[in-house]
Amino acid sequence: MTRNKTEFGTLSMFGVDPSCLGGISTLTRMLSFELDRCEQVDFCYLITTNQGNALQKIRCFVSALLKARKRFSTGEGIVHIHMADNASVIRSCVIIFLAKRYRQSVVLHIHCDLAKIRSRSSSHMKKLIDWSLLKSDRIIALGTYLNPLFQKLDYPSERVLILPNAVSCPDENLYTPGRTRVLFLGNISKDKGVLDLLDALVLIDDKLDPELIFELCGRDHIKVQVEIEKRNLSHRVKYCGIVEPNRKFFSKYLLNVLPSHHEAMPFSLLEASAYGIPSIASSVGSISEIIDNGDSGWLVNAQDTQMLANTLVNVLSNPEAISVAGSRIYNKVRECYSFQAYLQTLFALYRELIA
Repeated sequence: MTRNKTEFGTLSMFGVDPSCLGGISTLTRMLSFELDRCEQVDFCYLITTNQGNALQKIRCFVSALLKARKRFSTGEGIVHIHMADNASVIRSCVIIFLAKRYRQSVVLHIHCDLAKIRSRSSSHMKKLIDWSLLKSDRIIALGTYLNPLFQKLDYPSERVLILPNAVSCPDENLYTPGRTRVLFLGNISKDKGVLDLLDALVLIDDKLDPELIFELCGRDHIKVQVEIEKRNLSHRVKYCGIVEPNRKFFSKYLLNVLPSHHEAMPFSLLEASAYGIPSIASSVGSISEIIDNGDSGWLVNAQDTQMLANTLVNVLSNPEAISVAGSRIYNKVRECYSFQAYLQTLFALYRELIA
């Protein structure tokens, strides 16, 4: 949806289909709702990818480019691009090229560990990543973990905005004691540490309360039910498929576990925290900027199965510590990751570029 142009100019936002499941989709859905009803800006959200097959994804992106070219031709404006990993990097480069051709100001919003992606890329892809950063008028990063990359490219620090993801937080902590389910929420994949979690549970299964059930929620990329049965964990672990996280959903869980190999700022962790559910998570990306280890949650080394196993035993044997950590992480998220404060910061950035 678009509005007539106002004194604050034109804003074109590019990203994944907001109706999809996932953290970035949730954020862009909230942003689109707020910006679409804001009379200060002529806003349009252009979908660059969806959950279709390869041909459907290509058609989606081509359609977005055609709409963007028509929109850019009406005059100067702001282009806000949400970059995740994989093909999103390529799409972002194409959009930046088109935007610059039509004298648009580019805000590149990085939702991935771009430094890690760059380190694993071919020389050609490295050049594309570097070009996309250097051509951006402003960069939004989720935490300070990308600062070494910006410094390496001599990208001006004053043009980088550290803006952590934000969530809608209930007015009060809704956590209640007596729960017996542990949550994993995200893509069910090797990179998310799901196999590490299963291997850790094999080590400690006999040390855990028989009533404790670990529920894996998300899109399955590894045939996880086979992996569960292979480890004889069907009594302990349940795959729940794709879910819709909401108040009722989070009311079931005692603890959240996210042993990812790499992350930027996982939205699922913030969502669980907003409902007073503390997390055991890998110390990667900006997670250590959210969780104070031993205070508002617990940090483990990525891919360290034994450390994860030990931490699970220690934490799950102390429900009082879980409750205290949940209260602390709820307060931190409410204070530091409020969506309304996030929106005000974003508007300040837009005004700066328009000026």
